[in-house]
This record gives sequence, structure tokens and C-alpha cells, in this order.
Amino acid sequence: MSVGSALGSGRRARKLARLTRRSLAVATAVGCLTSFPLSAQRNRPPATARTGLTLAPIPFPSDSGLADQRAFETLPPPVREVLDVRRELQPQGGDSSLVCVPLSYTSDGSRRQRVQGKPYGFGLVVFARATKSGALARVEFVRRLADGSQRGYTWDAEGDATTAMEWAPGSTQAESHPVPRGGPIPRAVRGLGRIVLTWPCSAP
Repeated sequence: MSVGSALGSGRRARKLARLTRRSLAVATAVGCLTSFPLSAQRNRPPATARTGLTLAPIPFPSDSGLADQRAFETLPPPVREVLDVRRELQPQGGDSSLVCVPLSYTSDGSRRQRVQGKPYGFGLVVFARATKSGALARVEFVRRLADGSQRGYTWDAEGDATTAMEWAPGSTQAESHPVPRGGPIPRAVRGLGRIVLTWPCSAP
């Protein structure tokens, strides 16, 4: 292997590791990775933002619905069974256990929020971050399944990078791998993030 190839492989491995560590944050919110002081802790808003914080809904882009629908329809069946929670995730008429948690505005004007709950009795968290202009910047998805395992996906606008993760039942170690760009999975993950941003989020 050439020095250039080795350096490139090292950079990709480090980037994947960073993405995985950031994604474990949402898994903590599902309730399995309590030993990891990661994402869910970092995503908790500061005390001054926990009360009275309101994030107005960002309307669903009118030109995204059909493409998102096609993406979900072309997902591999095992992936669609896990990832297609559009019906439950709707802010109006979705699963009554789901609530929107406003996390904070950040120094660059971006906003962070997540929808979480236990549809059908199993934990689900979908996190979305949007830029100051309302553009989707990051999505994190984690869902606990009936067998006790967890599945997750992240998408980051930086590099258009999507990562898939899986936790075996009772495990706190995720197996992860990058998802190729341009396929239905990244589009579907972004679609869930766009739905989350349509939620009215308000902390009492």
C-alpha cells in the first residue's frame, strides 16, 4: 500500500469513528447506552434553554415529498421495516407517545431538536439540526427493535456522509459502516429529518 493510500484510509477511519461517536448521543436518549456520556448528554440544552425555548416549525419542502416517497419505496425490505416511521413521526396524526424536544439554538444560528418516544412500546429518537437559513444539516435516527437490538443511521451535510449502525441486544458497542451516496437510504434518512423540523417544539 502506498503512503498516500495509507493516509487516505486513516483519514476515512478517523472520520467514521467521529461520526459513530456523535451518533451514540441519540442512542443514549433511547435508553440503552447509559454508560456513554455522549450525544444525548451533549445534546441536552443548557439550563437557560430548558425552559421557555420555542422552535417554530420549518415547513416541509414542497419539492421533496415525491423524491422522499420514491426513496422509501425502493429501500431494501429489511431496511424499510426499520427506517420507515413516517406515519408514526407525523406531528399531526402520528404516534401519541412521540414528543418534540427543543434542544437549543447554537452560536452559528443553527437549531437542534429531536422527536422521541416509544411507538409500539419500543424507543425511537430522530434528531435533526438545521442551519440558520433552515437547511437540513444533520439527521440521527435510532430505533430499538422487539428483539432488544438497536438500529441507527446518521446523515451529515458535510461530505454528504451517511453511516449505518447496529447494536446487538444488550450491547453497548455499535457495529458501523458507511452507506454509499446517492442511494435510497441517505434520501430516506434526510426525509425523516425534514419531518422532524416540521414539529412545533416548545419547552415549558
